[in-house]
Amino acid sequence: MAQLPPRAPSAGAQDHWSAAGEFLGFAAARRGAHRRSASDSAAFLEAVPMDDVIGGGAGGDDFDRLDDEQLMSMFSDVDTQAVSDGAGGGDRAGDAQLMDMGDAEDGMAASSPAGARAAADGVADPKRVKRILANRQSAQRSRVRKLQYISELERSVTSLQMEVSALSPRVAFLDHQRSLLTVGNSHLKQRIAALAQDKIFKDAHQEALKKEIERLRQLFHHQQIKGATTGGADIATAASMQARQELLACEGAAIR
Repeated sequence: MAQLPPRAPSAGAQDHWSAAGEFLGFAAARRGAHRRSASDSAAFLEAVPMDDVIGGGAGGDDFDRLDDEQLMSMFSDVDTQAVSDGAGGGDRAGDAQLMDMGDAEDGMAASSPAGARAAADGVADPKRVKRILANRQSAQRSRVRKLQYISELERSVTSLQMEVSALSPRVAFLDHQRSLLTVGNSHLKQRIAALAQDKIFKDAHQEALKKEIERLRQLFHHQQIKGATTGGADIATAASMQARQELLACEGAAIR
C-alpha cells in the first residue's frame, strides 16, 4: 500500500500550501530520479566500452586478480544499489502517486524494460568478463610460448657462434695449407712443362743423329766398294777408317 504524504504543519493555510508545494516539488524531483535510476544503471553498464576492458591498461590488469566470487559480488553490489535506489524512489513516487497516478504508471512502464535489461546485463556480464579473462590468459600463454621460442633460437645461435669460433683457426690452417699446395702444384707444372720441352729437343736431336749414322754407313759402304774396284787399298783403308770413326762418334752421341 502506498504511503500517504506527511501531515502538513498546522501553521495556517498559507504555510500549509507552501509546505505542500515544496513537498510536491521534492517528490516530483525524486520521482524523476527514480525513473532514471534503473536506466542509469543499465546505461552505466552499457557505457563501458569493451576496448577499456580488453585493453592492456592498469584497469585491465586488475581483472586478472579477481576470482568468480569477487566478480559476482561486484555485480551483485551494482544490482543491490540499483534496487535500493529503485525502492527509495518507489516510496517517494508512491507519495507522489496521490497527486499524479498517470505519471506514476508511465514511470513504472518506462522503468520496467530498463530494469529487465539491467538485470540481463548483470547476469551476462560475468560470463563476458570470464570470456575476456580467458582470452587474455590465452594471449599471455601465446606470448610466453613466443618468448620461449625466441630464447631457444638465441641459445642455438650462441651455440653455433661458439662452434664457428672453435672451427675458425682450423679452417684458417687448412686454407694456408691449401695455398702452399697450390704454389707447389704450380711449380710442379712448370717443371713438367720444362721436362716436356727438353724431351722434345732430345727426341729431335736423337732423330738427327740416327739420320747421320745412316748416312755414314752408306758412305762407308760405298767407299769400300769403290776401293775394291780401283785397287787402291791404302786410300780405301784410310777412308774406311775415317768413316768408321765418324760412325762411332755419332753412335756415342746418340747413346748419350
